[in-house]
Formats: sequence, C-alpha cells, structure tokens
Amino acid sequence: MPELPEVHTIATRLQTELRDARVSSLRVLRDDVIHHGGRELAACAVGRTIASIDRRGKRLAIRLSPHGVVVIHLGMSGRLTLDPWDAPLLSHTHVCIRCEGREDELRFRDPRRFGGIWYYEDPETDPFSCAEGDGERDLAPLGPDALDIGLPRFREILRRRRQVKALLLDQHAISGLGNIYCDEALYRAGIHPGTPACRLSDAQVRKLAAAIRSTLKSAIAFGGSTLREYRNADGQAGTFQKLHRVYGREGERCGRCGRTIARSIVAGRSTHTCPGCQKRRVRR
Repeated sequence: MPELPEVHTIATRLQTELRDARVSSLRVLRDDVIHHGGRELAACAVGRTIASIDRRGKRLAIRLSPHGVVVIHLGMSGRLTLDPWDAPLLSHTHVCIRCEGREDELRFRDPRRFGGIWYYEDPETDPFSCAEGDGERDLAPLGPDALDIGLPRFREILRRRRQVKALLLDQHAISGLGNIYCDEALYRAGIHPGTPACRLSDAQVRKLAAAIRSTLKSAIAFGGSTLREYRNADGQAGTFQKLHRVYGREGERCGRCGRTIARSIVAGRSTHTCPGCQKRRVRR
C-alpha cells in the first residue's frame, strides 16, 4: 500500500505539473470507484482550474477553482500517473483527466479497488476531516500528519495504552504511516512494536518522533518504496526499499547487531523486528 512518502512524491510531482492547468475533459470508466459526487464530478470539474494538489497522510486532494475538491485514496494498488493521452489504456484504469495544452492525461488505475475517488462541490468541505461517502466508504477524519506532527501532540497521543505499532497505524491518531514505515521507524528508535505506548519513557518518545521524521524524509528523497504495484506520477519505481533495515528482511542479519531479523504478528499485521535491537521488556 502506498504510504506517506509515496503519496507525497506523487502529490509534489502533480503540483508542479498541473497547478493552474484547466481541466478540459474527465472520463469515468468505472462508476463504482467514485464513492461520492459521481454525478457531479465530470460535469462540474470540466472547465475549472486546478488550484493546488496537496495531501495529508495517505490522502491526496486536487482542489479546483473557483471551488470543488477531488479526493483520492490509492488503497492497496492504486496509481496516479501522467501518461500520453494517446497511449493505450492499461487494464483497471478507471478515471482519466485531461488538461488544456497538455499532451498527457492524469490516469487513476486501481486493480484491487481498495482505493477510490470522492468529489465534493461544497467549498466548505475539508477533505482531511470527516466527509460523507457512499455509506460504506465514508472518508474518516485524519489525525495529524506524521511528517509534521509536533512533539507535544505526539507525546499526548502516545499516552494511550495501545501497542505502539497499533497506535502508529491508526490513521485517526496519526496519519500517513503504514506497515513499512512503522517497522522501519520503530527499529531505528530501538522500540519493540508490541510495547504499550504509555510505557515509553520521554526519551523513547523523543527518539521515536525523530526516527519517524528521518525515516519518512529519507524515503521521500528516494521516491518511496516499490515492493509490487507502486509507481510515481511518471511511472517510475521508488528505490527506498533497497535501504530497508528490517521490513521484508526476515532471516537476514541485522546491520547493527548481527542478530537475525524476525517476522511476527503485532497489531494484527506482519511485523519485522531485530530481537537484539528491539527487546520487549516486561514490566514486573
């Protein structure tokens, strides 16, 4: 699943390419990927200008002028790419947006359809807070962005009793982290993912906050991680997976202590840890 670095990479590229562009056509090739505003999307978006493209967590928003916002979540396998408008459509391409004066178009492709698109005409709609969907696919409110959250707010969130990995994965608490970057940040901070968040010392909280930020910034610098489906807006793979220290490295040696990287289930998710660097301490 694309996480914060991958969505950030896409949003940054699209902001550079499409800001101030005027939408000339919008084709919906599969109606059920539009979870809100499907009837309004094509009729309202065409003729409007793309004012900005931004994101919070894993959610991307294309803001139109004078009003309207297209919200996109990539789910497990979604892609947003700029392709030549006359290039053959790949299977599972669901929406195509073309802008005036450009020889390419923005294509949304999602083979597994865990992602989707929401359109809101109301200028007061905040795409990052609670917004209506089709009932089953409402947009839930997002917590503070993992790249921008300040230490006081981060410390407050980690006072809860939940396992620290479960809390970091909760998009309502902190938005943007998924399985990859949770595992990588917790390893860098030397914290076992099953540790109750409220039991972390202030020094550990500070170390984890710094590890999250540095891990995300490094991943962004390398264009994100491509394990299977992810591609950036130009169709290129990310390369940060080559720098993963624990994620996907089960059975390999830890680069820090030499112990064997282990895989287990924490918070219901496959989790990679170093048993030497991330010891699970039991309170007596």
